Amino acid sequence: MPTEKYFLIVNLIAGRGRCKTTFPKVKQALDRLPIEYDLHYTNEPLEAVDVAKMGVEAGFTRIAAMGGDGTVNEVANGLLGANVTLGVIPAGTGNDFIRMMGIPSDPLAALDVLIHGKERSIDIGQVAEDRYFVNGLGIGIDAQVARDVLAMQKLRGAPAYLYAAVKEVFRFPAFAVRLQSEGWEASVDCLSLGIANGKYCGGGFMLAPRAVIDDGLIDVAAIGDFPKLERLYRLPQARAGKHINLPQVRYHQAAEATIASEEELIAHMDGEPYKLPSGPFRVRAVPHALRVLVPNG
Repeated sequence: MPTEKYFLIVNLIAGRGRCKTTFPKVKQALDRLPIEYDLHYTNEPLEAVDVAKMGVEAGFTRIAAMGGDGTVNEVANGLLGANVTLGVIPAGTGNDFIRMMGIPSDPLAALDVLIHGKERSIDIGQVAEDRYFVNGLGIGIDAQVARDVLAMQKLRGAPAYLYAAVKEVFRFPAFAVRLQSEGWEASVDCLSLGIANGKYCGGGFMLAPRAVIDDGLIDVAAIGDFPKLERLYRLPQARAGKHINLPQVRYHQAAEATIASEEELIAHMDGEPYKLPSGPFRVRAVPHALRVLVPNG
């Protein structure tokens, strides 16, 4: 059996209670394994960043996030620069990160990956100087959708994101942005601006279908405005990743990009609300900055 020391960081409120319901089964499975592990329950936003750093200092070599994409984001932010491997046990609402990594959506199957999986080195995205994302930074309608989903009491998972997306299609106003990277620039009236490390966001929307999570690039996907009824028609195309050849879409891959706007922009990072830096800001790829446990084969 592996000799690594395991540390599980658990966000019990993730997934509208899904994590709280599922965790006892995961703990029972953990207790049956001949491994050394400890765990910590998070209670506050961004707490998992500091807890992950504590786990690194305590000598744990495999630190796992149990929750949704936001929990994964926080734990990953705490592991950067450390000789530690990230594991993921999904129990959130969107779970977009695991789609890219091939990690099973079933928590017990993901636990097996934590114990027996192989390591894969992936990129992360950096915003300004102090915050990192594993999956993507979303500005505009997808950020509003993420906020709508967080406020929902009954729906969860992909149906929640789809319901919120249809609602926002009819009311979200476009916003003007200027985009620039080496040898490329664009000014777009956007519904959505995605700065992506992975293909998916918003519970399975393939907004960046060309994204590769270890290519050293970020994918800039700027979706322009459409008449309201046409927005509804285009929504399934965006979900399937078939939107990028439309004339209203600007899609560009680069090591880094600068974003500027005169408007107050709404954003999410890995599905959680995020306050953007004031003024123009830079987003860049940090190549091979994080090790993640993925299935063998």
